[in-house]
This record gives sequence, C-alpha cells and structure tokens, in this order.
Amino acid sequence: MTSLFRTLFFWFLAIATSVVAVANRAFVDLSFDPFNSTAPAIVFHEVRQFWIILGASLIGIVLGCWSSWLAQAPLRQALRDNEDKIRRLEREIEVQQAIITKPAKPGRALELA
Repeated sequence: MTSLFRTLFFWFLAIATSVVAVANRAFVDLSFDPFNSTAPAIVFHEVRQFWIILGASLIGIVLGCWSSWLAQAPLRQALRDNEDKIRRLEREIEVQQAIITKPAKPGRALELA
C-alpha cells in the first residue's frame, strides 16, 4: 500500500512539475536589485520563468527541512540521554544479577547473617 502511495505521489508531482514548466516557459529577466529597476546591478537576462519557480520551491523545501531538523534537536538530545540511561541501568542489572546468582563455593554451607 505504501509503495502504491509513493508511486502515485511521484507521478502526481512529476505531472504537476511538467504543467508548471509548460505554462511558464516564457523568458524573463531575473533581477536582484530592488532599488533600481531600470538598470539593476545584478541581473540575469533571458531566464525561463519555470526555472525561477522551481528553484524558489527547492530553496523553500531545503529551508523547511533544515528548520524542522533544528526544531527537533532537543528531542534527539533527550532520546540520546534516555538511551544512555537505559544502557547504564542494564549494566547495573547485569552486575546485580551476577551478584545474586553467584554460586556458593562447594563444600561450604550457605552462611546467613
């Protein structure tokens, strides 16, 4: 079922990307100068509009993934701390069980205090 969902999602995304590319195939000038629109300092001439749209989308996805990863940092730290505590407690249990199940020396009676 998961495989089917992934396949359908991939094809939907591929078709949607193709539609965006076909609908926005005009050439535009990409300018990074907000103050001087007549003679911008940084400009890329004749860029397909869909490259701008898809590039901006990709940058948004990367920034969203990065911010999500940073937001989960405290949870990952708590998970590591809990795993360390579990390992420490398991070692303590092993030591205590070794003390409890230590066999008595042969020929000697069990001494009670």
